[in-house]
Amino acid sequence: MNHQQRQKDLDQQIVHLERVLQTLREDENVEVLLATTLSYLQTEFDWRLIWIGLYDRAGHRLFGKGGMTPNGDLSFLKQRFILNPGDLLEQVVIQLRPVVVPDLREENRAGEWRSWAQNFNIQGAILFPLRYKDRCYGVILLGSDEWGSSLSSAEKTQMTIVFGALATALYQIEKDWQRTLTKRPDESLIGLIAQLRELRSLDQYLQTIVEQSHEFIEPTRTNVYWFERERRYFWRRVSNRQVAPGLGGLNRPASGITVQDLGGFYQALVKEQIVWIGESHSSLKSELTGRLMQQIRARSLLAAPIVLEGELLGFLAVEASEPRIWQEHEKNYLRGVGQLVALTVPLSEMEGRMQQTEIDRDLTAGIARAIYSDADWETTLKNTAAQLCGRLNCEYFLLLLYEEELDRYEIVCQNLPRHRRAVPSPLKALDLVDLRLLENSVETVAIENWEEDGRLGAWREVLTEAGVRSLLALSTRGKKSEDRSSRVQAEHSNLQSPIPNSHSIEGLLVVGHSATRNWSRSERELVQVVSQQLGLILHQWQQSSELDKYQQFYRGLKLGLAALETPQEYSPEQISTSSPGMFRDLPRQKLEYNFAQYVAQTVSCPLVAVITWNFHQEEALIVTVAANPVFALNPEAAIPVKTDFLIQQVVAAGGVVQHSMSELPLATKRWLRSPGIGEMMAVALRTAPEHEPMGILLVADAGGRRWSELSVNLLDQMASHLAWWRRYLAVQSVCSLQRSDLELLNWYKQRRFEEFYRIVGTGVKELGELSQSILQSGKEQKDALKSLRYQQVLRQIGNALGSIHLVLKQEQWRPQFGLDAVPVGAWLKRSLDRAAPLIKQLEILLEVNRETSVSLPPGKTLGVRGDSIKLDLVLWELLAAACRRSSVGGKIEVRYQIVAADLLELSVTDRGGFDPQLIAIFNGMSAPNILGDANCNQPMFQVLLSCQRAVRLMGGNLSMEILDRNLVVARLVLPLASL
Repeated sequence: MNHQQRQKDLDQQIVHLERVLQTLREDENVEVLLATTLSYLQTEFDWRLIWIGLYDRAGHRLFGKGGMTPNGDLSFLKQRFILNPGDLLEQVVIQLRPVVVPDLREENRAGEWRSWAQNFNIQGAILFPLRYKDRCYGVILLGSDEWGSSLSSAEKTQMTIVFGALATALYQIEKDWQRTLTKRPDESLIGLIAQLRELRSLDQYLQTIVEQSHEFIEPTRTNVYWFERERRYFWRRVSNRQVAPGLGGLNRPASGITVQDLGGFYQALVKEQIVWIGESHSSLKSELTGRLMQQIRARSLLAAPIVLEGELLGFLAVEASEPRIWQEHEKNYLRGVGQLVALTVPLSEMEGRMQQTEIDRDLTAGIARAIYSDADWETTLKNTAAQLCGRLNCEYFLLLLYEEELDRYEIVCQNLPRHRRAVPSPLKALDLVDLRLLENSVETVAIENWEEDGRLGAWREVLTEAGVRSLLALSTRGKKSEDRSSRVQAEHSNLQSPIPNSHSIEGLLVVGHSATRNWSRSERELVQVVSQQLGLILHQWQQSSELDKYQQFYRGLKLGLAALETPQEYSPEQISTSSPGMFRDLPRQKLEYNFAQYVAQTVSCPLVAVITWNFHQEEALIVTVAANPVFALNPEAAIPVKTDFLIQQVVAAGGVVQHSMSELPLATKRWLRSPGIGEMMAVALRTAPEHEPMGILLVADAGGRRWSELSVNLLDQMASHLAWWRRYLAVQSVCSLQRSDLELLNWYKQRRFEEFYRIVGTGVKELGELSQSILQSGKEQKDALKSLRYQQVLRQIGNALGSIHLVLKQEQWRPQFGLDAVPVGAWLKRSLDRAAPLIKQLEILLEVNRETSVSLPPGKTLGVRGDSIKLDLVLWELLAAACRRSSVGGKIEVRYQIVAADLLELSVTDRGGFDPQLIAIFNGMSAPNILGDANCNQPMFQVLLSCQRAVRLMGGNLSMEILDRNLVVARLVLPLASL
């Protein structure tokens, strides 16, 4: 501001300021204070217009107290100025900061001051608030005839000091004045309590409280609004007897207010907060209270909640038709009255509460008796649902059982209105936040309006379609009981899960209503008691289900063990087309497949895979059982054992490993490629820590599958048993192979040494006879013939010794098989010559037939591929066995034919007797009982088994069967050889 300050001596200015401040500190007359301030402004500054106005907070207006004008007319300076929103004067009052106006004549927000500025030609102006802390006591307006006037630093400092001192003085005067006029809330409350002692009904209480509150605060109206929970609205229960003018017709305040219209006002009441709303001050945001103020037809409101044990019963409201700033003693008084009302409510409703308690006790006692008796639980749940819905006046009852492995909630029991469709079961899993809320919440989770509440969002769509808008939800497992049961289970359980699962929800109880409503504390407590009782039923169901799973597991294990003990049956085609190495693996493959089926049934998984490998094997084999094609794996997939991530991780782990499909690397997904797999568990087939695993057991299911502790333990135990049986079969296979090799070697060497003994014995005898004949004979010609025969016998003995030397040198522990081309005719002749003495002794009729279909090109001889010596022994054994089975004078038929492009079948048929069980064992159709069946250990049968093994090692097959008329046929199949 460009005023030229009068030149004064600095000392005089300080002395003048000190006198003014002293007056402002000591005098208690408002007029003297204002006059002193005005005189100081006129003396020290050159202003053309000075106006001082005091602020009336109750009426939100300014009272003019005088000042100075250019023409000396002071009448308009004594007027009252109503503060309207957006005015300059209101801005100064509310913001408590000076406002500089460049030209007051052009300022639209100046109100009446604009016209007066034009009359007095006032341009630049400054409005100062008389401020003490955060309260405004008035406004001082200073005007000049210069545009855009401003203050220097010294001027601003002087005014700040003077105006601050004036505001402090006004504060002290007001404080002293209020001390003499302030009403005492404590005295009024004591008098109110004295009146309430003589009343009995709640309406009388409320009427008395409304009248006393109206008399103490002196608003336009005083009302008590009561909360209707089921429909979630407040209705005006009691009002003061005074009827304010102008409230008829459209101006009459609403008799009821919905919670939806209250917004933040309702939330503040629930939190037991007092709410005040004025024209310029409010404890809530103005946009949240506009609709409420329109309904109650008021411009100011002071409301105190009526809360009993955390439950909102209603609120006490004092309303004013004019803007009003509520004082602290008024707020405290109304808060105390609201608490007093809450204390009187239980006394007035004692009889009704006692009756309700009796009903609740009968309800819970009936559930308890049904639980601990042999009553039908389904009937108990239905009765409980009907009684609880009737007691709470609600429509929906849902009892949910949590299925941990599938991570979903199965609806065990539900009660709905007749016109509503049943809620589809199961319900999907909750979000983690909602899950933790239900797990950790000791009290019932209450949702009054699902449109305003974001909790339990996973069920919002399905339950909203069923008609649910408000509900109560609570876990059926109490926190204390859960902790205790967890400790007991940890102490007594012998099976510890390597995959911990902290899920503590066993079941949920949900009761709901089709309309928005508030749930009282007693209703929440009743639901909590009922849920814990129903939790006992769910817990027993869960235990029964777990016992069933354990029984199923042990039944499956028993069946698996029985399957191992049952003789394995294979078709002749399967045996004849299998190599010796493959045939030894058939029992183990069937074991793995059977166990995969048992695991799939026991653990309820659509895919079970047994992945195995042998020592020093780079790729693994896979045996799978898939209940659905979307879970099927390629059984021919190549799985690198040493580099595969899943196999190496499972082998390195000490127990069950769990993975999601998304966690696996691409290399593993190549062989584990299946569109249905989302979650999987795997465990190594380990028999002992020092044994290297030779496989893994893998189960898989769709995404979202959660594995229970029972399933993990079952899988671990089943994998251990499978590993031990695989090891048993492997050891058995090795031992059986070694035993077969030794039996074959024993038979082979026995027959070779018999032949050697026969040749050498015959030769030695003949040599002795030749020696005696040569010594006794004197003819030279006869001596030459005998010497030649002597040399022949020596060569035969030498050949026999050489052959035996090869046996001793090359076939010490396992016979060696040569694959030579052996003519069939010569083979038959040698075998028949060897069997001739036995045939002759038993007078057997022998027929050798060749099928007419056996035709060869000119110059070709029919032959088979194999070891000539061993083929001779096999055929001789078949002929000898047929002779021994036949009676004296019986008939044996030898027939050979080409059965395929590269196979020749030679059959030996006789009419002797043969045990059918032994034939089944011989053909591999049943397993031999080595310990109990003496026939299996007969030398003749053991010889035939050795012959069969010898033929298979040469690439052929030997089988036996009984035809009609008790004909016993031995079929020898050998590969053809070109000669």
